[in-house]
Amino acid sequence: MKWFLFIGVLMLIFNASASDAAITFESIEQVIEVYNASVENAPQVVKTLLGNEIVKVEITQDNGTALVLGLVAVNAEVVEIIEGEPEDPTIVAKAEQDALTRILESEDPVTVFQKARDDGEISIEGTDFWTNMKVSAVLSSTSALKFFADMTKA
Repeated sequence: MKWFLFIGVLMLIFNASASDAAITFESIEQVIEVYNASVENAPQVVKTLLGNEIVKVEITQDNGTALVLGLVAVNAEVVEIIEGEPEDPTIVAKAEQDALTRILESEDPVTVFQKARDDGEISIEGTDFWTNMKVSAVLSSTSALKFFADMTKA
C-alpha cells in the first residue's frame, strides 16, 4: 500500500468514528469506498512509496468498547476489510474516539493529530523495524498529514 495513502485511510476511518455514536463495521466499509475512489488523485510524492500491507485498526470508542478490524491493501487499494483482528498485520493503528473527534473538529487538525499522537491517544506503528521507520517518516511529514486532513473534509 502507499504509505501516505494508508495514513489517509486511517484519517477517513477515524473521521467515521468522530461522533457521539459508536462506529460500526458498515460505516468503515463506506469510508473505504471513499478512500479507494480517491487513490488516483494523490500527489506524486504520495505515490512514490509503494508496498502491500495488512493493517490492524483498533478504535476505543467513548462507550468503552473497541472496534477492531483489518485492512488488506494491494497496490494502494484496500481490497479486503476484515472484521476482527487480521492475521500477521504489518502495521498496527490505535486511537481513542475522543482524540479523533478533537482532530476532526479542529481548525488545525494536523497540530491536534500530532499532539494526540504525542500524548499516546493515537499510535500508528509498523510491526518490524523497516515498516516502523517508514511509518515514522510519514507521520513526521506535515504536508502529508495536511493532505489527508483536507481529504477528510471533502
